[in-house]
Amino acid sequence: MTTADRSSAGGGGRLGDAAGAATLRLSRTVVAAAVATMMIVVDLISFSQLIFSGPLAESRAAGVSAMLTAYLAGSLVFLALRRTVVISLSFFGAAAIVQAAIAAAVAEQLRAAGVTDPDSVGRIVLVACGLSTLITGLVFALLGTLRASLLAQLLPLPVLTGFLAGVGLLLLRSGVQIGAQLSDPLATLLGALGPAGADPGPVDPGALGRVGLTLCIGVCAFALPRRLPHWATYPAVILSSLLVVHLGLAWHGVDRAAAQAAGWLIDPLPTGSLFQAPAIGSLAALDPALLVPILPKIVTYVVVAVIVQILYVVTAELDLRREFDVDRVFVASGWANLVGSLFGSPVMGFDRTSTLLLHNIGGGRWLGRWLTLAVMAALLAFGAGILALLPRPLAGGALVAIGIGHLTNLALASRTLLRWELVIALAVCAATALLGAPVGCLVGIVLAMLIFAVQYARIPALRRALTGTERRSSVIRAPDTAERLRAAGTRTRIYSLQGYLFFLNAQAIYRRAAAEAPDLRVLILDFRDCVGLDSSALVAFRKIGQRAEQCGFDLLLVHLGPTALRQVERGRLAANARIRILDTLDAALREAEATLLAETGTAGEEEVAPFARHMADRLGCAFGAADCAPYLAVRELAPGEALMRQGEAADALYFLERGLVSIEMALPGRPSLRLRTTTAGTVIGEIALVQGGRRTATAVAESACRVVGIDRAALARMERERPDLALTFQRFLILELAGKVVDTNRLLEVELQ
Repeated sequence: MTTADRSSAGGGGRLGDAAGAATLRLSRTVVAAAVATMMIVVDLISFSQLIFSGPLAESRAAGVSAMLTAYLAGSLVFLALRRTVVISLSFFGAAAIVQAAIAAAVAEQLRAAGVTDPDSVGRIVLVACGLSTLITGLVFALLGTLRASLLAQLLPLPVLTGFLAGVGLLLLRSGVQIGAQLSDPLATLLGALGPAGADPGPVDPGALGRVGLTLCIGVCAFALPRRLPHWATYPAVILSSLLVVHLGLAWHGVDRAAAQAAGWLIDPLPTGSLFQAPAIGSLAALDPALLVPILPKIVTYVVVAVIVQILYVVTAELDLRREFDVDRVFVASGWANLVGSLFGSPVMGFDRTSTLLLHNIGGGRWLGRWLTLAVMAALLAFGAGILALLPRPLAGGALVAIGIGHLTNLALASRTLLRWELVIALAVCAATALLGAPVGCLVGIVLAMLIFAVQYARIPALRRALTGTERRSSVIRAPDTAERLRAAGTRTRIYSLQGYLFFLNAQAIYRRAAAEAPDLRVLILDFRDCVGLDSSALVAFRKIGQRAEQCGFDLLLVHLGPTALRQVERGRLAANARIRILDTLDAALREAEATLLAETGTAGEEEVAPFARHMADRLGCAFGAADCAPYLAVRELAPGEALMRQGEAADALYFLERGLVSIEMALPGRPSLRLRTTTAGTVIGEIALVQGGRRTATAVAESACRVVGIDRAALARMERERPDLALTFQRFLILELAGKVVDTNRLLEVELQ
């Protein structure tokens, strides 16, 4: 063989491999589309049998038409808005059970009003269903646009699993009713299994057979895909069910019409096309008064749809190991439902099972999705005869499988639920199964609120409680004055509050304050970390105010946000003379310290502390004013006059003998930050005397001040001329620095608690 021949053969092999791979991908895509379509059609028929049953059975063809048309139109909208990944839509079984209740309630109202024409009843019911889906679509779109779709996950797990388990019981019962064509399958079974000697009444053996086959299909459809996790398992269950029913009918010589009359096949559908005019055209025939009694059901419908959509998206993300962007899915689903509502369709959205099949089989390509839509369009145009071949037990079995799934989820969750959580889940489940989905939803929401309240109340609203000894204001005082404050500081309490305050945790604050009231002179409530409070919390604070009047302490409220401030003002808390509102915690601490100093007889901010006497008292030495005078520079400051400015050369220490000095720091683009206030008997700028550099802050007189200063040159002269005095001064300087370090460490410890 020549080189050219070998090259030609190699090229042909590569082309053959590529063609084989393309053929394999195409075949997998076709199979994936066929399987997904099979599942969607079974769900569609099952849910239409569920919603349009009993008195609405004659409108079932219109329901199937609405669902098929809405599915096609909604899928096109969904594909246009959500094009990053292939996603399959489907109808929600848990929501369909609520839609069935809405349809039955509207039909009952129409019958009571004397409207009995099946066509009229069917059109009005479709309009009511469409309005329910319209509201749901709007909620979907709003949640997704606001990026708030995950808020539905705030429902506690016990409430969520209990409600879905209750819906599962409803689906289980409805599945048996549909599969066996019995209005009360439980009564039929009890009659057949009644005690010996009792008259069981006429029992149709065929009905019992359909009950058994429906349950068998449901159990197999649920259990086999979990025992045999392969994409072909569920389709095999569906095809086997079709085969068993039709072979059995052929064995007994029963034709299609007789099988439909006997309840083995779904009711006949019109021949040819199923397409009908959109239900929105009959909107004028709907009396708005019909919607008032079903509003609770519509609310339940929306809640269930939102919950199911989130569960499907989140679980599919885990299974496929990829992000779907829940909010974008909600927006796309919302618009799809807005279009679907025009036809009177139940709510639809992201379907977990068919989406997983599309991706796992290999149909996670746009061709697979388009093939699915093409088949659905063909069914709408020509497929009425094919759909009429579906067995009733298969339609009922699909609902039974969904119901068993919800019940199994509750059983699995019970392994991790606490005992009280399991009780709540079972209570919600029982309420849903016995009283209906709307009542079960309401019970679940009420219990969810109680769970939240009780659990949130366990988070302490009182984050930290300090005394005035542990937390001081920014005012730097003379050591003897500071010592008096430390002794009296236990009469001041600072409660740092946190979270959202309501009746439960606010009462805990009141009980703490009431217990400490006899020893209090000032109680400060710091709302800095509070996100809000309700009216019941204001009651607790009014009670604290009343206790303040009785026990003679002041109640100071600080760091109130705008909303909380309005609530306090409207609650008339400030009308109590003992309650005052201040902007900052430091302002409240300054007021508390002034109160305590006044009661101890200390002059406080008006005191005078000559430097020489102050140093002598601190060190127990005999040096007087005459000894220090040659080395000190005296300055008198008017209010607002600067003692030193930020950025200036730092080479002197100042001692404040009288008045108040504010220490401020300039920040770029912001107002000056007030760091602290110093009173008579305190030192300013001591670090500058030791190491020099530049001033890091500005000192401004708040009142008329007398200041004495000593610079580095004067200190050097003192060391030469009076080494004994210099040594004493240096000891004094060490004590001042040590005291400030201790105060700083104590403040850090408090902040880090």
